Amino acid sequence: MIIKKFTNNLLTIRAVNVLGFKSYVRYIFNFISSILSIFEFKDLRPLDKKMGKNHVENFTYNGNKFKFDCHYCDQKIKDGTYAFGVVREIYIRNCYFKHLPKEIFKNINYVVDIGANRGAFSSLMTSTAKFILSVEAQKEFKPIIENNLKRNKYTNYSLEIGFVGSGGELSNYNIQSFTIEDLLDKNNIEQVDLIKMDIEGSEFALFDEPSWLKRVGAICMEVHPEYGSPTKILKVLKKYEFEFNVADENLILLDNPDFANFIYAWR
Repeated sequence: MIIKKFTNNLLTIRAVNVLGFKSYVRYIFNFISSILSIFEFKDLRPLDKKMGKNHVENFTYNGNKFKFDCHYCDQKIKDGTYAFGVVREIYIRNCYFKHLPKEIFKNINYVVDIGANRGAFSSLMTSTAKFILSVEAQKEFKPIIENNLKRNKYTNYSLEIGFVGSGGELSNYNIQSFTIEDLLDKNNIEQVDLIKMDIEGSEFALFDEPSWLKRVGAICMEVHPEYGSPTKILKVLKKYEFEFNVADENLILLDNPDFANFIYAWR
């Protein structure tokens, strides 16, 4: 399974394009030198750790160049995971754009990144968006996100620390709570081209009062079925005249939304 995960995502032309030839060769070398630790941990974290130590920070997505400082992230966040794991997920595996129409990426002016974490998605968006609103519930990630945006010399952004939705894994955080309309109004965004969302289960409550959808062009979101029904979300999206795709954790399109881990919606 570990070898399959590596080959499916890294032994590809896309991986070479995202990393560049030099970093790609380094990645293959680090995989080989970490193979025993990878089998011991049963995941790719030892490999991700080495890539962070190698100061990998330059990436290309659809021809657009940007920076995401893996080493800085790993120095500041000590939670047992590593920033290059996010690189694999968002840039190489392409989890947030894989099943959206290609033209959406080319026409993003305003983007909202809810559940920004280390700022990997926001960093990617510096290459195309005119304004980025990054939202994160865990305040320790604030300087990490700021650093990554600064590394891209990107200044037209707003960073909000707060909780969005209700329930889910982060519901016990004692921080300010926002609705999506609160966030849009506060930042003078009338219409948002894309909302990316990964908020650990609190996403389902957002669709109980879905009037915010009128102000959204497209959505890419990770869903957590242990906290609610993806089918419920799709019914609301359909009511608001969105088209959508749903995919499982391997990003394979599904007919049965009950097993969805990702939802892609647009209109």
